[in-house]
Amino acid sequence: MGKLEEEVKKYNIVAIDTNSFIYLMENNPKYFEEIKNMFRLIEAGVVFSVTSILMITEVLTKPLKDENYMLVNKYKAFINAFPNLRLREVDYKVSVRAAKLRTKYGLKTPDAIFVATAFEEGAQAFITNDIKLSRVEGIKMIILDEFV
Repeated sequence: MGKLEEEVKKYNIVAIDTNSFIYLMENNPKYFEEIKNMFRLIEAGVVFSVTSILMITEVLTKPLKDENYMLVNKYKAFINAFPNLRLREVDYKVSVRAAKLRTKYGLKTPDAIFVATAFEEGAQAFITNDIKLSRVEGIKMIILDEFV
């Protein structure tokens, strides 16, 4: 069992940043095995996960630009059918929390929305590879580079 898998098992709900989806779906050689095992835990219901609906925009942009419709469809099928993954809309509560996070930590709007989503959904950890998010207090930031 990998280090990331062991860490993720400590939590009931984890929030997932866009990069994990990209690493999995595009078979990133550095991260694929650890990320695959993490998603297996989620699939099995060992841990539940949440992400912002904004993730769809982020993962589809490059494949659409490259006219890689096979990858676009692969992402859509995965996201729509994956168990124990909640997609949270950007609603009033997420927007207000994101504004507060932007104010306190100087986050970019998309990052603030993802982290606000994590807080609003009660996630105990946020899985990302964005080291800048480490300064956010109140949630465990799991930086992928520390686990591969």
